[in-house]
Amino acid sequence: MSSFALTPKLGSRISDSDGFLGTVLYIGPVASAKNQSEVYAGIEWDDDTRGKHDGSVISRADKSIVRHFKCESSSQTAGSFVKSSKLNLGIDFCTTLAERYVTVDAPLLAPGNKFEGCVAMTKKGRSKQIEFYGEKKIREYQQVDKITKVALRGAGVSHAGDDTERISEYAGHLTEVDLQGNMLHEWEEVGKIINQLGSLEMLHLNANRLGDPTPLPKSFQDSISLTGGYKNLKRLVLNSTNMSSWTPLGGFTSVFPNLEELYVASNDFSDILTSTSSTSLKATGFPCLRLLDVSGCKLTSWSQVKCFSDLPKLESLVMNENDVEGIEKVEGEEFKNLMVLQISGNKMKSWEGVDNLNSFKKLKNLRFGNSPITAVMGGSEARAVIIARVSAVNYLNGSPVTSKERLEAEKMYVRRVARELTMAQSTVGDENTTPNDEKNEEKKREVIARHPMFEELAKKHAASMMPVGEGGGGASSLSNDTINVTIHSMAAASCTVEPMSKRLPSSLGIGRLKQMCKRTFKLDIDLQILQFKADKDSMLQPLDDDNNSLGYFGVCDGAQIFMNEIDVKAKAREAEIKRKQEEEAKERMIEQEEGAKMMTKAQQMQIDKEREGVKAATKR
Repeated sequence: MSSFALTPKLGSRISDSDGFLGTVLYIGPVASAKNQSEVYAGIEWDDDTRGKHDGSVISRADKSIVRHFKCESSSQTAGSFVKSSKLNLGIDFCTTLAERYVTVDAPLLAPGNKFEGCVAMTKKGRSKQIEFYGEKKIREYQQVDKITKVALRGAGVSHAGDDTERISEYAGHLTEVDLQGNMLHEWEEVGKIINQLGSLEMLHLNANRLGDPTPLPKSFQDSISLTGGYKNLKRLVLNSTNMSSWTPLGGFTSVFPNLEELYVASNDFSDILTSTSSTSLKATGFPCLRLLDVSGCKLTSWSQVKCFSDLPKLESLVMNENDVEGIEKVEGEEFKNLMVLQISGNKMKSWEGVDNLNSFKKLKNLRFGNSPITAVMGGSEARAVIIARVSAVNYLNGSPVTSKERLEAEKMYVRRVARELTMAQSTVGDENTTPNDEKNEEKKREVIARHPMFEELAKKHAASMMPVGEGGGGASSLSNDTINVTIHSMAAASCTVEPMSKRLPSSLGIGRLKQMCKRTFKLDIDLQILQFKADKDSMLQPLDDDNNSLGYFGVCDGAQIFMNEIDVKAKAREAEIKRKQEEEAKERMIEQEEGAKMMTKAQQMQIDKEREGVKAATKR
């Protein structure tokens, strides 16, 4: 065991016997302790319900409130004081590896193929010995010298150990090491470990509270001076590592010169562009970086995102769950190789940002959702609009965009904008006067400015969308938004009835469509479930809002609509289950509130009692 693990210090990660993790924020005597000379460690637990206070106690001497440390969490129960002798400060890398990947001749867990003392009860109430076959065979494939990838997740690794050369001898051939959720808290110890892993290509350090790598650890500096950095490392995962600034990561350029994938999600990089600065902290360097994940990193503007635009080989940018409100057009060499952009869960305020994606020269794969501008749309409608507005995307939200899907999406979009043009121009002028041509043109320009792809798409699909005959053409012709659909009944009483083939306006409400189904298939509206498929290869999509239209759900020309029947008994059972769950939840809440009141009352009584004792002692 390394001497590192024997002495706690501020920032050390610890665990208790139940597996709860915490951080040492204070070391010293505690004002409320009986023995004022005894040393305690003040712990903030990752689970903020684990502790008893927020770092403050009532002094045993004068009953005043004494704060020994302050928790990052706002919870009143995130802190505890623990005697140093009871702290588990983790173990070294090699010891953990040896425990997880035992030797072939190590004692068997199931000698004789049986787990001693482990039984299962049969239906007849008899105990049955649990047996385990193939343990030796499995163990042969778990020998460290025969594998190249190891996972030590949540194993309590906190440091490299005193004998770091042992790491090289035992694990120097490993190409991938997963240390997620361990107790590492110093970059110096990380450097000591990977200095001995010369073949390492991928390293997982997510969910270790390492903080910012500043100043650059000595072990990293040694690697740069001796070997030019960790040249074999291609992928580095640093999600949720408690980093608070992008700036120190700049030092990683020389530490990991050939890095291709960097995952730093759920850290705080809001400083990457200050609100008072006109120039960005450009994310220069990383000459080989192809993928960058900055999801949930508290980015609020596209100016911050542009800081990554100079990364020369960047192909994939993942920035989900931030607060970015818009996307700007790229200029010159910005994001010149970007092919994949994931931007779900941001706060896009207008469709202008989506239109600006057309300026990305190589963008082919987009993930976009959970945004204010799509919140008022159905999933299918939002997908169709995005496909129409971004011409080069061939993958959207993980699904390929087929030629037919793009064709229907673009036609739907053209019809919608044409209808908007017609409505905008019809509102110009008084009802008793002829609309003013100049105002008409102004309105038209405003609509087209909001839909920069409209004129190109209208021209592209003009031949297939304009009716034959004189007087055809123009916005009014394109706004004749009707679609051919076939409606099938899947209900037991009418499944043999011939399907209906109808030409319907896409503005037809789902409630009206249900009335049509009721007349033809004799099924009450309240019992109908409607779904549709855009084509035979598409998945069924629900039409589950009577107040919205076919166009809202993205029902396209040639779609198949299916009417099914609600299982009344099943629905009643679900309602009953839901009612019981709500009652149980309400009872639990009442019990918790009563328990909290009793605890508060007891604490207040204890405080009052102690204060009375102090007053009595003062009088004496």
